[in-house]
Parts: sequence; C-alpha cells; structure tokens
Amino acid sequence: MQPTLLVTVDSLRYDHYQYMPATREFLGESHPAAFATNTATPLSFQSIVGGVYPGEAGITPEESFVPRLSNEYKVAVSTNRFLSERYGYDAGFDRFVEPPREGKSLKDRIAENMTPQSRLYGVASRLYNAFEGVRGTVQEAERHYRPAAAVIDDFLGATDGRDDWFGWLHFMEPHHPYNPDDAPVSRSEAQRVTRRLLDGRGSEADAELGRELYRGEVEELDDRLARLWDAVPDDTRVLLCADHGELLGEYGEWGHHGTLAMELLRVPFVGRNLPVDADASDVRSLVDVPSLFLGEPHGDGLLDREAAFGGSGGTHAAMNARHFATRDGVRTLDGEPASDRDLARALDEWAATAQEPATKEELPEDDLEALGYK
Repeated sequence: MQPTLLVTVDSLRYDHYQYMPATREFLGESHPAAFATNTATPLSFQSIVGGVYPGEAGITPEESFVPRLSNEYKVAVSTNRFLSERYGYDAGFDRFVEPPREGKSLKDRIAENMTPQSRLYGVASRLYNAFEGVRGTVQEAERHYRPAAAVIDDFLGATDGRDDWFGWLHFMEPHHPYNPDDAPVSRSEAQRVTRRLLDGRGSEADAELGRELYRGEVEELDDRLARLWDAVPDDTRVLLCADHGELLGEYGEWGHHGTLAMELLRVPFVGRNLPVDADASDVRSLVDVPSLFLGEPHGDGLLDREAAFGGSGGTHAAMNARHFATRDGVRTLDGEPASDRDLARALDEWAATAQEPATKEELPEDDLEALGYK
C-alpha cells in the first residue's frame, strides 16, 4: 500500500492558491471547478471525511472512509476542535492528535462533560470572551491555533521509519484572526484589526491591511508545507483541499458566514497519485474526497459528476463547470449574470430533497468560541 496523505486547509480561497508556489510545484494546479458543500468547518468535514452531505455535526465510524483504508498505520493531527474525537473524527486512526480542552478556562472544563447539543455554559463563555478581550490590550498576543510547522513536526515524527501510512493534517492558516509571523504590525494589532473587520467596524485601511494579512497567512503556510512536500515519498497519494473559502470584504462581509457566494464555495482541490485522478471529472465536490482515495463511490460521493451542491442557513446552491446557481439566479463562476436552465432545474431538485444542516446555534459554544465565533 502506498503512503497516503490528506491535507486540509481551513478557509483557503480558491483565488489564493496562486500564492502557494511550493505546493503548486509539488501537486500542480487546482481543479478549476471544485466546490464545498457548506460554508462552515463542522459541516463541510462531514463531506470530506464522511462522504456525506451535511446534517447534524459530526460523523459515524460507518461514514468515515478512514477505517476502510488498508494502510498499516494511520495518524491525524487536527488543529480545529470541531475535528476531534467529540465529533467522531478519530475513527480508524492509530494516533489522533487534537487541540486540548483542559486547562484553558472554566468554560472548557465544563464543556468536557457536555454533548454538542448542550447550551449550559453560556455564562462561562461570556466571561472567557471578556477576559480575552482585556488580555489582548495588555500583553502580546499569541497564535490562537497550533502553527503549521508544529503540525508537520508532529506528523513527520509519527511516521518516521514507517513506509505504509495514512496521514491527515488539518491546518488553520489562514483562518481568522489573520496574523502571520511576518506581518507588518504586531500580532496583537493584527488580531484587533481582524476583529474589527469581522464585526463590521473596520476602516478602509483595516480592510487593506486585512487582505495583506490573509495573503501573508497563505504564503506562510506554503513556506511550511515545502518541508512536508520534500519529506514525503514521491509515490505518496496526496489530496489537498480547503473546507471552504473566505470573504475579504465582498458583499460588505468578512469571514465565512452563511452567504452562498463563490468566494466561499469554490475551493482549491488538487491531487497526486490518487486511485482516481482529481481532474478526471469536470466538476468535483468535497463529498467526493473519500471516493477518490478509495477508488470507488463512498457515501454520497461520485467518481464523475456534472454538478455539485451546497447549502447553508436554509438556502441552496448548485454549481457546474461554468455556472453557479442560487435562488437569486445564475451567474458564471466569475460572477457575471448567465443563463443555465439545466443547472437551475438541478438546484430546484436538490433544494426539495436536501436535509437541513445543523445551524451555528446548535453547535457547542465552547468550540464555536475557540474558533472566534462567540
């Protein structure tokens, strides 16, 4: 069995893959028409790992494609608390590393004993947020997430001396707050700028700096990934994708809310040495990731498709190689008005049958807060 690697990047826009030269040299160019199934990590990863369209947060061992892989050793390094044992993502792994929950706050300690549906720790969440806001004004800020270099170190150490492994690495660069190491301002200031932008209070200067900081996160990640690409064997099966994109001021919004826009739904998607070529289909969806690794359809995934579908907050989208359709009409992937009756019909059929994904209000507050949503 060949070594196999899934690399997922949080909040990476399709149009920013161009700023990753080391990754492009190793993997090639992104599929031009690959799409997320949702605009939020807890739901899009049901597709990436479970091969299913989003519903309630988390996956089951039966949905995960990982137990079906025949690699002798399986290791994952997650930097996002929604991608954790709590949500079933550890199924099939011999070693599963996730962000710690203990020792950070009363809210976190309470959350250890709660299910994803619990809402009994709002007070602890609010107190923690207030503390974080004050702390950021009196001491130098730290990164909110485990940095890419540490993730890669952990993975390479775990696979050292092994020839037959499957690895899943999830990177939080460039998820907000945008604060790369070589930013033109301090990390504290970068995080304050990001908060203003996400809250709708940012100035034009903030917006210009915010876009520079976001791009800096992408370039920094690529620099760290260069070490990974140099370390893995040439015959490694690799797929890299984002879980969704990011709004950088389009439509007056920042971050990745429920707006069904191409900036959020069109994602980088590129493979190497896979059993099924990622470019063999005109359209790809995140729900197809398990099928490409397994070489056969898994869950709702397909090996070849003409349209992809997504949804968020009760709205739906359908995409093909040229067009993007929502209830507001049809546009090209570049945003120009268009006409596509077949895609509009496919959207109507999808909207009539699709299950309703979980909303942010139904997710645990401690995990939302860890990602800066509370």
